Amino acid sequence: MSETMSDELGSLRWTPTSLPATAGARNGWHAATLVGSSDLPVMRPGQLWLVELPAAAPEFAPLEHRALRNANVVIYDRALAPTVAHFLPLGGYAEPVASSDGQRGAGAERCVRFARDGWSVARLFSPGFHSGGERIDTIRQLSHRLLSEMPAGLPVRIFVSAGRGRYERNETQLCRLDAIIASYASVRSSTFTIVLDVTDTGGEPRFSVASANGLAG
Repeated sequence: MSETMSDELGSLRWTPTSLPATAGARNGWHAATLVGSSDLPVMRPGQLWLVELPAAAPEFAPLEHRALRNANVVIYDRALAPTVAHFLPLGGYAEPVASSDGQRGAGAERCVRFARDGWSVARLFSPGFHSGGERIDTIRQLSHRLLSEMPAGLPVRIFVSAGRGRYERNETQLCRLDAIIASYASVRSSTFTIVLDVTDTGGEPRFSVASANGLAG
């Protein structure tokens, strides 16, 4: 799918954030690298992006906006429904996490299933006002669910917003995702985008999802 960056992006703003220094490449981590907009990834078929998305649109950073605008399938926390409805492109498909699934790792299995069928998938989380400990618990629950679906050694790219369209990029394995996120979780003004290549299909999705207005549920 071609990248879509609407003119709305120009009206968005983000607040510079002072991030903690990473401890370097240890326990399978790579040293963090500061990257700008030109080095940010573009969504591809078979990818799953896990995105912390502020409910207030003016706080969007470029990578968050890119995930919402370009994913074939968007699965989101219900608190983000107004934001998704506003920014979801025409023809896009989105659905809320099932209300019966109360854990913060909700929707993981469904996201992986979509990605394995060749779709690009964005799972949107509302960071809300969670403490650092709660954010770590969220990632831990999510990574444990993903580990039941994918290999522990699956490469993972992590982008932490640093303000002014820049991000700290790091790489790890799925089994160590919660550990590296823990080093950033106390910085409440930053948000995470986590990119997983679930499968390299190189082709079109094998089925289609349709909804009258693009929003389900």
